[in-house]
Amino acid sequence: MISNGQMVGMILAIVVPIMIGIVVFLHIKKELKVKGLFFTACYGAVGYLWEAWIYAMAYNWLSAWMIQEDWFLTGIGDVVRQMLVALLYAIFAAGGLYWAVFLANMRESDTRRGTTVGLGFGICYTIWNYVLVYGAPIIYGFQMKFGGFNESEEIKQKVLGLPVENMYLFALDTVLFTLILIGTTLVMGYYHQHGRKGRMFIIVFVSQFFIKFFNTLFPSLMPDMASTILYHFLMSMLAIYSMWILLTYLKTGKVFMKKNVEIPLGTKPDKKDDSTANFTYAGNKKKLR
Repeated sequence: MISNGQMVGMILAIVVPIMIGIVVFLHIKKELKVKGLFFTACYGAVGYLWEAWIYAMAYNWLSAWMIQEDWFLTGIGDVVRQMLVALLYAIFAAGGLYWAVFLANMRESDTRRGTTVGLGFGICYTIWNYVLVYGAPIIYGFQMKFGGFNESEEIKQKVLGLPVENMYLFALDTVLFTLILIGTTLVMGYYHQHGRKGRMFIIVFVSQFFIKFFNTLFPSLMPDMASTILYHFLMSMLAIYSMWILLTYLKTGKVFMKKNVEIPLGTKPDKKDDSTANFTYAGNKKKLR
């Protein structure tokens, strides 16, 4: 019989990230008071779906090629393999987010629209991966609990063997990933408004590359417990920083890199855009000039 802890874990693994996503969305909507944020979140979700589909095909091709090469079984080869996978993932993740931010700003370039693109991308990422990992087990779990389970003994043992701690780690991973994306796409929207298309792509490419690379590298360098703690510590720091960027923006209407220092735009002349010139922020009720 499946344990109550496993059932609760599988339920919380999807409920917690979605509830946190809803709370963040409602707070952003309340502070910005701008129409269309739900649809920009949908752009983010669609951006994830197409990039995940294409990435899956590209990953299968890359894996099939690397399996045939014995060099990738060596120590250095394994690191290179992880880098190639992270590089491939970062390219498609950056492409999906770039496309979503571009569509969100197609009619009117506005930094505010970037706030929910990452949220939609992250929530879709959560649901997609939950279905892949726990979609069937949670159905089987309910059948075991309340009757109607008619599957094989092998499937039963697989469901009963699911670690509860992995379910809570799944919730933590997806929450941190989504929070990081919110800050990332906010900066992307800021760069888009000022005509920095190249920087839009670079910022998400670099962040997603290192997130993916460290996630696969750490377990090969240290014990599972140590790698899990280190990885989640780094992810937590990134998520806190992303939330600081978001909350500071909601309060001041400016995208800061650190306290009182706005994110640099470089020497290229800004593209003229007055879409937020008269926007009133709920945080300080002050019009931007």
